[in-house]
Amino acid sequence: MDYKQISSDFAKRTKTLIECYQGDSEVTLLLNCCLGLLVVPKEKDFEKIPLDVIPETGDLWGLSRETVSVKCKECSYVLRDVIRKIRNGICHFNIRSIPNEDNQIEFLEIKDKGGFVAKLSVDQLKKLAFSLTDHVYKP
Repeated sequence: MDYKQISSDFAKRTKTLIECYQGDSEVTLLLNCCLGLLVVPKEKDFEKIPLDVIPETGDLWGLSRETVSVKCKECSYVLRDVIRKIRNGICHFNIRSIPNEDNQIEFLEIKDKGGFVAKLSVDQLKKLAFSLTDHVYKP
């Protein structure tokens, strides 16, 4: 397996793993892959993550002000900051799963220090990871 540009190739191959997966462990796979899809851009290409602000209404990359709570002093709704906080929560495994009535994981609550909380559906987390990968490592 040849990696010409390890960060970009890794992110693209990880995204492909999620897209092609068909099994009962979708959320586990997504969280494992988010370690790469959120960590690599944050650590290697942080300046490529936009400084766009999550809008008052609607969403940006699957994130909305309804799903993200920024009550800490150093927190903001700037996409780059929110991604950093979500990355921290996942890396430190400050994650709580919230099941639906069929006991399937419907939401993931991801926390970081200072009062940051993101409550994302599985699809929202996937959209965030894919949007970040597509933006930072444009095809």
